[in-house]
Amino acid sequence: MFKRRFRLPSPALVISMVTLSLVLGGTAVAASTAKHGDKKADTKLIKKLAPSLSVKHATTADSATNATHATSSDSATNATNATNATNATNATHATSANSATTATKANGPGTLGSGQTETGTVYMITPQNGGANYMGSSISFAIPLAAAPNVQVVTSPTAHCPGSTSNPTAASGQLCVYQLSKSNANTPGFEDVSKYGVGIFLPTAAGASYDYLTGVWAVTG
Repeated sequence: MFKRRFRLPSPALVISMVTLSLVLGGTAVAASTAKHGDKKADTKLIKKLAPSLSVKHATTADSATNATHATSSDSATNATNATNATNATNATHATSANSATTATKANGPGTLGSGQTETGTVYMITPQNGGANYMGSSISFAIPLAAAPNVQVVTSPTAHCPGSTSNPTAASGQLCVYQLSKSNANTPGFEDVSKYGVGIFLPTAAGASYDYLTGVWAVTG
């Protein structure tokens, strides 16, 4: 009975196998690193995927559906932790959020925009005494102005104060106080006028009753 004998491969066969392995390995590396030149296909794929993409950590994200941690995010539906989020539907933790539907934890409202108006009420009352005196109050602006306004009390419409007690308005740069009622003939005065608000006072009369001043106001940036 014969035994099968296994022979070692010849040196030539070994060299051939090593050469073949190197050739095939180089081809695989070249195939994995090669770049195709079909730019039209790339553009078509990007346009197809673009509507479903989100923008995160971008320097600028204009009109994006989602813009997270962007430096600037204008007209985005959602702008979270953006440095600036203008006209965003939601602006959370933004440094500045102008005209946003929702602005959570923004640094502040800034200043009242040009042509924008704030309104409020004035109400002062104090007992009269044996001699003339003063009573005072203040008007504070929820949103500061860019500069201190001009101030006037009106009982009928003027060029700078064309509104009324039921619809107070003011021209740009004006604070208009529309008087509703007043207890005496003295004229109200103002002091410490600034972009944050103004002090208002009225000289009182001697007597045993009360002095008062009521009204509404409007200020426009």
